Amino acid sequence: MDNQPSADAARRPPPRPDGPPQAAGGGVLVCLNSSSAAAQLVRTASRLAEAGRTEWFAVYVETPGDHASFADQEQIAKTLRLAAQLGGQAVMLSGFNLRDALLDFAREQGAATIVLAQPRQPRWRRLFSVSLADQLRRGAGHLDLYLISDAEAAARPRRAPRRSVWILLRDYGLAATGVGVCTGLAFVLFPYLALTNLVMIYLLTVVIIASRLDQGPSISASLLGVAIFAFLFVPDYYSFSLANTEYAITLAVMLIVSILISNLASRIHYQARAASQQERQTAALYAMSRNLTTKLSLPELLPEAVEQISRTFDSQVSILMPDGAGNLHLSAGKHFPDDYGSEMLVANWVYRYGHFAGLGTKTLPKARGFYLPLRASQKMIGVLRLEPARPNQMIELKSLRFLEALGSQVALAIEREHLSQQAHQAQVQIEAERLRNALLSSVSHDLRTPLTVIAGSASSLLEGETTLDSLTKAELTQTIYEEANRLDRLVHNLLEMSRLQSGQTKLNFEWHVLEEVVGCALAQLEPQLQHHPVVIQLPADLPMVRIDALLMERVFINLLENAIKYTPEQTTVTISGWLSHQELLLEVADRGPGLIPGDEELVFEKFYQASEGSARGVGLGLTICRSIIEAHGGHIWAANRPGGGATFRFTLPLEAGAPLLDKTLPELQKSHPDEAAHSVN
Repeated sequence: MDNQPSADAARRPPPRPDGPPQAAGGGVLVCLNSSSAAAQLVRTASRLAEAGRTEWFAVYVETPGDHASFADQEQIAKTLRLAAQLGGQAVMLSGFNLRDALLDFAREQGAATIVLAQPRQPRWRRLFSVSLADQLRRGAGHLDLYLISDAEAAARPRRAPRRSVWILLRDYGLAATGVGVCTGLAFVLFPYLALTNLVMIYLLTVVIIASRLDQGPSISASLLGVAIFAFLFVPDYYSFSLANTEYAITLAVMLIVSILISNLASRIHYQARAASQQERQTAALYAMSRNLTTKLSLPELLPEAVEQISRTFDSQVSILMPDGAGNLHLSAGKHFPDDYGSEMLVANWVYRYGHFAGLGTKTLPKARGFYLPLRASQKMIGVLRLEPARPNQMIELKSLRFLEALGSQVALAIEREHLSQQAHQAQVQIEAERLRNALLSSVSHDLRTPLTVIAGSASSLLEGETTLDSLTKAELTQTIYEEANRLDRLVHNLLEMSRLQSGQTKLNFEWHVLEEVVGCALAQLEPQLQHHPVVIQLPADLPMVRIDALLMERVFINLLENAIKYTPEQTTVTISGWLSHQELLLEVADRGPGLIPGDEELVFEKFYQASEGSARGVGLGLTICRSIIEAHGGHIWAANRPGGGATFRFTLPLEAGAPLLDKTLPELQKSHPDEAAHSVN
């Protein structure tokens, strides 16, 4: 490696012989335009930046005269990707002048070192050409230049692909036609205008041609226009001899101005075209990012990505992803052509090695499509296949980089979906593990207690069959019955919670009288309510409600059991109701110790209890109530009651078309108004 630092760098201490030179501070910039061994430049810049602990950039500048072949474009794209993998920033710039673009970017990023290749050339050739290193050395200022000899650049010079002969003939023909039209107009106006005004017509023609065509046709139009103007309109007429030396100055100025205008117009035209392309690519990237962000599943995400890329590149796009066994299959997009086997061989090669392949590349170029690896942050996601609408259409370097950017977005979106699914599965597993632990705890404590009581009472009955009196036997039997019912309710709550959480419970909506549902709940809890009076306050004009009676009965049972467990004996439990805005508002209130402030929402969580060991139960009753109420389209909440106690309120939607009640009930309420508010003891 041959290092030739600039004058400023020469005054610094020499680099260590066992490694690359140390960066002098600031960033490191490596230029990829002037080397066929760009990978060596990238690795050298990476070592420089690592030694100096600074950032570095791999830069490729596209200029109007840059016509790299697709093989060179593929190599540049691979080198930029290598730079990104080594920790650098891969940057593509558009500029009219390579030197100015590099220096401007280096100043913007605060780079202190520029690394580029120095091709080996014969001495006679160096006398007649100025290398990029010489140009940078003149304008580098405080920047350090590190030159790496590149023998391959001299041995194998890059050859630009030839443009179509018909396109060249068309452009130069249009330029000649424009000059001919201008000459005809000048010939008509020649008797009326001075020569300086005729010159303006030719300059206007040059501007128009330069704004529409490339630099070559515009310069040829300038030369042709000056020659025709000198031959037809400058004395001596119809010859290139000049009668006055002033005409020579006029023609020289005309030629210089025409060429300058051609250059400036070509530069503006190129910059406008580059800015327009960048704007379109930025808009497409933004649209792709926005559309993919809103998609929450692969069946929605993949077709959206295929449609966006197909529309942008006017191509048929397919996305292939591996299955559980690692075999690629079509996940979205157009189906493969008839030669499915050969195309899948290309796709599998790309997925295995992570490189471009297919149409226009050096690897398997006979394929009908271009294959791009979809690489996410962690692993290879799949393969993107792009088959242009026009056969054998190549992809330019800018389009290749743009396609890589779109493919990266698709890969990251797919990876995000996979990570989201993994996170959801992990959360489900965590929740299942927590539920399992809670159930084990409940079985070992809450469910074990009634079983112990039942076993003890049954054992006493068996052992005291002849010694126990009838009253004691009745009490033991009653204890067995009550504990068996409580055990049945605990198991029922566990099963009901499991069905509600899994979505297996189907609601049986029918029209019911709410008083009957409340009455069934009170009947089931009649033994437990002996020491808790219940006051029912429901409106006299309460319509029928469309509910699942069994589930709504479970709601009242759980709310009443909760009040019984947490309130002292002889305290009243109130069931109230109101009609409000097409909703029925129901309330179950008690006069117990109330809720802990701040736990109004926590009481509806699974396995929540106000205090450890405060009451027997699994802690699922209120959770089941919330699930049932929400399944009915309502809402439930809890609050502390003024004057002491807790209140649980929930809403039920009132639907139109409720059947009319029998007249006996309203007549009974009119004749006995005290029945609207009664007590159950």
